[in-house]
Amino acid sequence: MTERGSDLASAGLDSGREIEHLAEQSAALEGQSPEAILAWVFERWAGRRIGLSSAFGPEGCALIHLARRVRPDVPVYTIDTGYLFAETLAVREAFRAQGADIRVVEPLVTIRAQAERHGADLFARDPDACCEIRKVEPMRRVLDQLDVWITAIRRDQAATRAGTPILGTARRGDGSLVIKVAPLVAWTRKDTWRYLLDHDVPYNALLDAGYTSIGCEPCTARPPGDDERGGRWSGTGKTECGIHHL
Repeated sequence: MTERGSDLASAGLDSGREIEHLAEQSAALEGQSPEAILAWVFERWAGRRIGLSSAFGPEGCALIHLARRVRPDVPVYTIDTGYLFAETLAVREAFRAQGADIRVVEPLVTIRAQAERHGADLFARDPDACCEIRKVEPMRRVLDQLDVWITAIRRDQAATRAGTPILGTARRGDGSLVIKVAPLVAWTRKDTWRYLLDHDVPYNALLDAGYTSIGCEPCTARPPGDDERGGRWSGTGKTECGIHHL
């Protein structure tokens, strides 16, 4: 068994065989609708711990609606960094009011404790360190609770996401692997908005105010140009929080 196959076996999945066939299965799903991909995933890994993550951006909102059409009780994990916009919290509660199983995960370190250890406004001086504490570490704890992680990223959002497969893996803190599913990878931003509006899906009100990608309030602005994620960590050279590098 390969090392990666052994890792997957320790995660409680089907030994190394799933890893060997994951790329083939991913390729076979290309061209399928997100609904078809999600239905396949829920059937393929029935009985496993399946959940999705969302920060309540437009794709995340569409993903919640899509997934709940297939499995209404699918758990939705979301990280509250302590720096979220009020509008983000409002859309989170809108989904909860619709019956979604929203599970909020918080950093182990409060903002006050973070400031005491690292100084005030760590996000301004070392955004990578701030994201590690407030986003990446909580996501590692989420992965400890999942065998299959469904995420809402699209390939055309950024160069760093262009090669995202429909089926891949993420690594837990102990080195074991989780299946990572990206059913929306082939969508465009236009596809996302068409779905949101056609199905009357709740979305973040800031998107109507010129924001295109929304994260923590101190590190999010309206984009200066056409780059969809250009308003995130603007001027720092940073493009990802690190969650999708797990």
